[in-house]
Amino acid sequence: MERSKLQAVQSWFSRHRELSVFMILCLEILWFYIQLYPEAGRRHTFFNAENFLMIFKYSGIYGIAAIGAAMIIISGGIDLAPGAVIGLTTVITGHLFVQSGYSLPVSALAGFMVGLCSGMMAAFLVTVIKLPPFIATLGVMGVARGLGFIITRGGFYDLSHKIPDDFSLIGIPIEYWPGVIMITLAVVFHLFMVFTRTGRHIHAIGGNELAAYFSGVKVRRVKVFVYIIGGLLASLSGITLAIVHGQGRADMATGYELDIIAAAVVGGASLSGGKGSVLGAVLGSLIFGILRNALSQIAGATFYERLIVGVVIVVIVILDQLTVKKEGRTI
Repeated sequence: MERSKLQAVQSWFSRHRELSVFMILCLEILWFYIQLYPEAGRRHTFFNAENFLMIFKYSGIYGIAAIGAAMIIISGGIDLAPGAVIGLTTVITGHLFVQSGYSLPVSALAGFMVGLCSGMMAAFLVTVIKLPPFIATLGVMGVARGLGFIITRGGFYDLSHKIPDDFSLIGIPIEYWPGVIMITLAVVFHLFMVFTRTGRHIHAIGGNELAAYFSGVKVRRVKVFVYIIGGLLASLSGITLAIVHGQGRADMATGYELDIIAAAVVGGASLSGGKGSVLGAVLGSLIFGILRNALSQIAGATFYERLIVGVVIVVIVILDQLTVKKEGRTI
């Protein structure tokens, strides 16, 4: 009886992934609201508009890349390069804007080319050379990170002195843009994944690549598409990071690979492929953004940040594998 109840709960969470992730997000906010409740007369340091703006600001930077990572994972692949691509994008954007004197739009466009090239390189290695995605994107990560250090020679580019403090785009302050871009792209790509043929093909390839191929799906073309989208969204994160932080450094976004993949996986993207959503990836980004923000306000708690992220990933993957076995699928 207890086992059947557990299976029923597991089945419900599997069928309502975005809703279950949203419930986790709400419970997390509630928990930290209680945990960080201030003494009488003091302002709540966690539950206030300014702090939530900060959470959206920093979550949005890697949440944008998490959308692309989710699409790649749904297709049955993996991408270890977005952190390095983000770092190289800040370097290229900063170099052209600060040192070469180009305008910010031109510099940002060049930054986009980093994502395009990295995505094409990963797609070539995966679809033509037939390397495993893990190895292919690990190589792209090394190339991107190495190029960043070669260009900067250990230094950095300071964009902040050329960007006004009140800088805004179409009337929206720059602090709001990471969250605005993340949410906008989440809606656009969610609609794309649900209502377009290519979106359905991405799910089909991740679910069963051979069956998708014999069903007429152009597998290689779809894989090239998702890796290029992943690279472009990573470069968009890099441009946003460079402008918001006002710096271009080769070591920026170090370790973001874990954050981005974790956000996609916690958001419901199955490492077995075929399942997941970009909305879930954004919710996963917010979950980790809130976690880091709140832990920094608890004395000594930041030491547990990576531990918590690692444990959460392991638990989610175990639950995912249990679901895979129940459905009779194998990785």
